[in-house]
Amino acid sequence: MIRPLEGITILDLSSILMVPYCTRILADLGAEVIKIESLEGDNTRYIGPYENKSMGAVFLNLNRNKKSVSVDLKTPKGKEIIFNLIKKSDVFISNIRKSALSRLGFDHKTFLKYNDKIITAFAVGFSSNGPYRDLPAYDDIIQAASGMASYQEAYSDQPSYTSGATADKATGLMLALSVVSSLFKRNKDNKDLELEVPMFETMVDFTLVEHLYGYNFLPPKDDPVYPRQSSPNRKPYKTKDGFIAVLPYNDEQWLRFLKFIKKEHLIKTKKFSTLENRNKNVNELYSLLVKELKKEKTNFWIKKLREIDIPSMKVNKPEDLFVDEHLKKTNFFKTYKHSTEGDLMYPRLPVYFNNESDNESEFEAPNLGNKTKEILIDLGYDKNEIENLRREKVIFLNNNGD
Repeated sequence: MIRPLEGITILDLSSILMVPYCTRILADLGAEVIKIESLEGDNTRYIGPYENKSMGAVFLNLNRNKKSVSVDLKTPKGKEIIFNLIKKSDVFISNIRKSALSRLGFDHKTFLKYNDKIITAFAVGFSSNGPYRDLPAYDDIIQAASGMASYQEAYSDQPSYTSGATADKATGLMLALSVVSSLFKRNKDNKDLELEVPMFETMVDFTLVEHLYGYNFLPPKDDPVYPRQSSPNRKPYKTKDGFIAVLPYNDEQWLRFLKFIKKEHLIKTKKFSTLENRNKNVNELYSLLVKELKKEKTNFWIKKLREIDIPSMKVNKPEDLFVDEHLKKTNFFKTYKHSTEGDLMYPRLPVYFNNESDNESEFEAPNLGNKTKEILIDLGYDKNEIENLRREKVIFLNNNGD
């Protein structure tokens, strides 16, 4: 198995979704991720269906391949545990507000006293350099502030959120990329590095990738809206028995599609003859798809459109994914017998190294404090010290004491 981050230790002081998603990716890539939790645990432990109450579905999926250390960071001995872990870690990642972390003494300058090559990564709501720096931030807040919610107004009568934690996940990906890049830089220069990834700025950039559009120029040449992406007729199209996604894009694809529906003359008109003109008149063009596709059943269109090489797929319902022929053939969903939660299913890391899929992944998500004892022993604590820490409620050990 190829695990590019094998040998890298990441100290993960985070909760909810954004950073846990980032560190799940890093763990899947082979890093040892030590998840620092309060004595009550990450809030996501209690979200979704469960076999055991503190092992909810959302937590299980976000925190696979990690080790849990449960410690009260407000105590001097709890802080000491973190500093001892910093000595042996390559990266510290957190989404706790930097002001709160600083009060605990968890800042890059302090970490350098224990490890002069540490990478400290902060995921924040808003950049520390701006006036919003102390505002609380969650996915919905950032979707609204970044303009993403407003762009959805093209498909409804008001701004709306995406059906998913898009800001959390996109920022988590940016954070993972930044951490890996920082590791490369550190290994090249042998120096420490501090980085900050703000949700707001990340999502403004993410939203404006195509929508910057006319505002790319000074003065602006057009609105900050990419017309094709914002056409109200850009949507899954209704067929006689379901919905389908269809996207003729270039000249040849439109010509083949229009010829199939016996309207090839349209490609010769000024409005539709070039990509530039089609983009200007895209709403009218897509309204043609609305009218034509409802005339036949989904399977008819899938068969015919693939014969003429037009991009198309039926619209899957979420439950359809688990019987999808391609995902089954590629063994995308893996089953795993969790030590306490029974049989579970996970999507595997969707990356191939040397064209090999990782079929031997471990997917164990940690019970609260499952590795507290083991990691403290590795740090040099003896059994009596560990028992005293437990009795003083500085740490939590799970029922097995592991």
